[in-house]
Amino acid sequence: MPIPSGFAQANFHFEGAGLFYPAEVTLGLDVSLSSDTPEDIATMLAAAWEAEINPSLTNVVTLTQVRVKFGPDATGPSGDWNGANQGNVTTTGTSSQVSYLVKKGTAFGGRAGRGRMYVPGVPEAQVGSDGDLDDTWVANMTAGFLDFAGVMVANDVSPVLLHGTGSPLASPTPITSLVVDGRVATQRRRNRR
Repeated sequence: MPIPSGFAQANFHFEGAGLFYPAEVTLGLDVSLSSDTPEDIATMLAAAWEAEINPSLTNVVTLTQVRVKFGPDATGPSGDWNGANQGNVTTTGTSSQVSYLVKKGTAFGGRAGRGRMYVPGVPEAQVGSDGDLDDTWVANMTAGFLDFAGVMVANDVSPVLLHGTGSPLASPTPITSLVVDGRVATQRRRNRR
């Protein structure tokens, strides 16, 4: 998706014994109010992820890199945080294609007005035989994503939904909610071939 000036994309890269292949999650950012460099923002995002999201992730998955790319695509700078933010839950994880489904909500309807993230690191003990997550677990993780977004906003970086070419929404759209679905999700392309 194209990244306009004043906006950025963050890529969260995961590795670990719980993943057959590395996994990646993306999030659009409004950086128009920030004077920070891409490296500064990547470091802030990694720290916020460790504090707010890792308490719900199994320790067989590790955040190893956050890359922040400013727009415009052709000339905007980029910067990385590299490290090892391991999940905090010391229990067996689900198979590598099973993930949390985090729904990105905006003020607009339709497919163009919403997005999703497939976050790895689901503890097996929190998933029922029907694929449903424990209700309290979902509420706590959703609160973690709310706090994660709050840290971003406090640092003059707001989460946005970036749109592809041809989308009915031309400009990046502010994300108004990050909600964890009550059922785990899978992505076919993450399956072993």
